[in-house]
Amino acid sequence: MSKIQRYGILVRLEHWTVALSGIALIFTGLGCLPLFKRYYITELPGFGWTADFYTVTKVHYIAGIFFVMGVLFHLFYHGLRKDFGLIPRPRDFIDSFKVILASFGIGKEPPCDKWLPEQRVAYLFIGLNILVVGGTGFLKVLKNLEWVVFSPKTETLLNLTHTISGGVFILMFIIHVFFVLAVKPNWPLLKAMITGYVDEEYVKKRHHIWYEKIKGKVNLEE
Repeated sequence: MSKIQRYGILVRLEHWTVALSGIALIFTGLGCLPLFKRYYITELPGFGWTADFYTVTKVHYIAGIFFVMGVLFHLFYHGLRKDFGLIPRPRDFIDSFKVILASFGIGKEPPCDKWLPEQRVAYLFIGLNILVVGGTGFLKVLKNLEWVVFSPKTETLLNLTHTISGGVFILMFIIHVFFVLAVKPNWPLLKAMITGYVDEEYVKKRHHIWYEKIKGKVNLEE
């Protein structure tokens, strides 16, 4: 079966950089609350280091550096290429429900481009959330380095906003993983993020608009 290239190596690299550093941020962020001692995570083999708040915080900062690098590269790379396929479109909210219902055997999916409508909607909300959690995280770093001084009320609001937006980030991450792993029609998208390719028949059936655009000039691999 012929295959069509969906993601290049740079796109896959940026995705996994953001994904893995995001997982590290979630894990160490929970450790900074702290929760690990309360739920005996520190007792597990190989997790003794999580008992040290300063070590967890350093790992959190390092993960944050890679996360921000991945996000900035994403914006720069796709902006330079004028690749704006993930920008939401007017009917995306309605079509998202149709695609989700169709994934569970209810109704029929509307014709889709390279990106599914719910991917574009998720991109918008995840992007806004990253802006908040990343911005507040950056301010917290400046505060911890004593480069800036906030009033007690401002510091409390900053911490609360970062914690809430971090919780929203975790929720969005769980929803994203669920739809990728638990919804069978999405499995080719996960495979594509690993190999870079999807089957031509899958593209023709589920991404018909994209297929029509690239038909005749697709990068095929037997």
